[in-house]
Amino acid sequence: MGEASKNIIQANPHLYGINGADEISGAGVTYLVAKALNGENVSYSPIAVVGALGDLQDRIDGRSLHGLNELIVKDSVDAGLMRVEEDLLFYGRSYKPIHIALASTTNPFIPGISGDESRAYSFLMDVGIKVKEDDRWKVLAELDEDEKKKLYNGLMKHLASLGLPPSLARGLIGKVYELVKEEPWTHLRDAREFASLLNACGKTGNEWVGIAVAMGNRAELLEKAQKLLEDYRIKLARSIEYAMRDESRQELKHTIVIDGGDVIDHKLISSVASMISSTGILGEDKILIAMASAEGSIKVSARASKKLIKMGLDLGEILQKAARIVGGRGGGHDIAAGAEIPKMKKTLFVLEVDRITGEMLGDSK
Repeated sequence: MGEASKNIIQANPHLYGINGADEISGAGVTYLVAKALNGENVSYSPIAVVGALGDLQDRIDGRSLHGLNELIVKDSVDAGLMRVEEDLLFYGRSYKPIHIALASTTNPFIPGISGDESRAYSFLMDVGIKVKEDDRWKVLAELDEDEKKKLYNGLMKHLASLGLPPSLARGLIGKVYELVKEEPWTHLRDAREFASLLNACGKTGNEWVGIAVAMGNRAELLEKAQKLLEDYRIKLARSIEYAMRDESRQELKHTIVIDGGDVIDHKLISSVASMISSTGILGEDKILIAMASAEGSIKVSARASKKLIKMGLDLGEILQKAARIVGGRGGGHDIAAGAEIPKMKKTLFVLEVDRITGEMLGDSK
């Protein structure tokens, strides 16, 4: 990390031994600075929590936030802006029909169910979950504890039937961060869904819409953001389906490469990498490199398992070095990183990533 100018005050958690990959996000640091300037800025604490969840900082410790993020959650709860409970983490848990909520859930991605409402409906029928009550669609939040256990156990069996670790289902249980000042039955009530909405705005080139919603716009722009989100989720599910095909995949000693070419939108490639990595379907012994073509370059997104991180792997360093060798640029966190490289250097880049990964792991695998 280079020396900062003497004229710049750098609020960087890494300089103080705090992991910016999972203990606090950029949104969280910004919030803490704003709060230090004026205590009334605690009103912005929910957005800082949304930012942390958008950065997937709940992935380390049982789908809950920790570190400095916990302090921000406490600020929000103490201010009466947030309620926290543990539950199943289906998308639209409080307002979507159960089968649609299940099909809409992509983190973790559930092969054979995510993105397919008819299969989700059939699955619920098979495990004995009633999806209607008096001709009205039920929502997940209405299920009792026995029904939730039945649903969870059914998902574990489904994953086992696909040869996936049942532990993947544990990613469906965690802390729900509810923004109590937002309207019920909207994407903004659940902080994870709020984060997904902002992410969709950014990934579709409509950043200004997301900024407006985060600043409090709840009229036409919220409707536009919700439409962007629904379209984005459909496109993402199709991209993941393509990425999981054998012909798009290449395996090296330390690396699994998914080449989306021109089929997967480069703006979605980081989300595709995250979703596939979250399933564990490709194992945990190799890093995942996902690529897609952009104008004149290749966009790269990489993910690593907790197992590899514990072995000393740092994806940010690997992608930074490999990208520099081929005339590109890269970097990021130990567990997630990205790069942009020249189109003609794709093969060399992949080989360099695999080589550097082997060196970092001491080729002990």
